[in-house]
Amino acid sequence: MVPLFNQTRTGIANLKFHEIWDYLYLHSMVIFVAYVNGFKEDGILNENAFCVTFAPVRSTRGRARPLEAGHGLSGEVSGSMLLSHLLSIWTGINLAAWLLLAAVIDLMTGDPLWYYHPVRLIGRLSMLLESLIRRHPWQRLGLRVTGALMSIFVVLLALSFVSAVLWVARDISIWLYFFMVVLWTYWGLAIRGLTDAALLVYRPLVTNQADEARQWLQYIVSRDTTHLSHDDMIRATIETVAGNTCDAVIGPLFYAFLGGPAWLWAYKAVNTVDSMVGQHSGRYEDFGWFAAHLDEWANWIPARLSGLAISVAASMEGRFRQAYSTMKADGRRHPAPNTGISEAAMAGAIGVSLGGPNVYDRVVALTPTMGITERPLHPTAIIHAIAVSWRAILVTAVTFGVIAVIMSGHWL
Repeated sequence: MVPLFNQTRTGIANLKFHEIWDYLYLHSMVIFVAYVNGFKEDGILNENAFCVTFAPVRSTRGRARPLEAGHGLSGEVSGSMLLSHLLSIWTGINLAAWLLLAAVIDLMTGDPLWYYHPVRLIGRLSMLLESLIRRHPWQRLGLRVTGALMSIFVVLLALSFVSAVLWVARDISIWLYFFMVVLWTYWGLAIRGLTDAALLVYRPLVTNQADEARQWLQYIVSRDTTHLSHDDMIRATIETVAGNTCDAVIGPLFYAFLGGPAWLWAYKAVNTVDSMVGQHSGRYEDFGWFAAHLDEWANWIPARLSGLAISVAASMEGRFRQAYSTMKADGRRHPAPNTGISEAAMAGAIGVSLGGPNVYDRVVALTPTMGITERPLHPTAIIHAIAVSWRAILVTAVTFGVIAVIMSGHWL
């Protein structure tokens, strides 16, 4: 860590990038605490204890007099320590190696199938809260307000719980903290899970076992699969692979590197609540409107990163131009623009046409066609989509890791 006191005298012109980052972070903390508490900054930093020392001055009728010993200083400094501790937990740039380790573990072992998985707990909590809310005969405005409050509560609860776990682990042992970082990141990713789910549909399609394919497809899509044709099931699987490349992997990685596992799980809570109540149907049109919009806001950046990553992954087959141009031309035409970006990029990457009619709760929804049909829809297109998805994830993970190392100056 760069001593703040020295840098204020020698300047930062000759510092390395990560040293400037540390300097700006620590200096902003000092100024923030001094501003909030009405102190004058003396610029002394005990870097070993990460403790800011002030010479506080309180103004009285135009005259400045020192604060008496024990009058307010310890409370303000302890408050700044709590804030700095929380901010240190809400960062992922110093955890690049541990976050990537979690991704590798997920790739090798897959998501654990157990009753108390955090995503399932969030889903059950959402169902419980919805059932409690719907005991009252709310009007349209009441449904919108209560639905929004429920969404905010679940997201903040996930953020607070994971933050508390990391906080306690860090106070006990730094290695326990790293273990919890890996564990909660691993739980929040679904690289292997997405692949396995797509392969469960692919295998019966290859052997023309349509009924079994529909059964497995029903687990990973919200549309009605009862009357889907062979080609429609292939299309639905590819669209799921493309959409979940963002929702299940790149989005969580983005928020993990940005704000650590706590932010990752805030994002997962947003996704889960949206999948539970953010549907455009009669029952959830009002109750789930905020959850749907919150998911759109949270996915705005990850969706575009995913589309770009898929395009870069397609460049390994010489199809960057097709993937990128299809994403730009057709992605925005999708009813869900964030989802459309990933799906359009995937359509251009593997040379198939996606979109078309889908049935949700007995209502037909027409999705604009994305991409140009360069080859017929065959089950092997699912394998192609999985391969592109893996390459896109690899490109994204390496890019995030390199950025994190440049900003922090270290891997561990």
